[in-house]
Amino acid sequence: MAELQGPAPIPPPRFAVPPTPAPAPRHSGLGIASFVLALIGFVGMFLTFAVAGVLRASGVPTGAHDPASILVGLAVILMGLVSLVAVGLGVGGLFQAGRRKLFASLGLGIAVFTVLSTAGLIILGMSRS
Repeated sequence: MAELQGPAPIPPPRFAVPPTPAPAPRHSGLGIASFVLALIGFVGMFLTFAVAGVLRASGVPTGAHDPASILVGLAVILMGLVSLVAVGLGVGGLFQAGRRKLFASLGLGIAVFTVLSTAGLIILGMSRS
């Protein structure tokens, strides 16, 4: 008599199951913050220089002790500081391991452009006066 055996073993699959792909790295939080602050700094600086030009063209007194000049100067300082913080966050975002670098590099580029163009405009304005 034939001895009863268990069910036949299951053959291995013909094709290997492909491994699940690793999830894409997330965007850097520092990079996103850098990008947002760089945009705020750029737009704020542009608007500040536009307001300064309108004030100058409209004949508003622009001496060292006039309130309009003081507010424009404070806005330039504030937007410059915002842009410098964006530069720092952008550099930090570029050095984060395992994160995407897109927003960090965009924020760094916009912030550096803002800082350098502001410095250039200030130097140009000082040389003409």
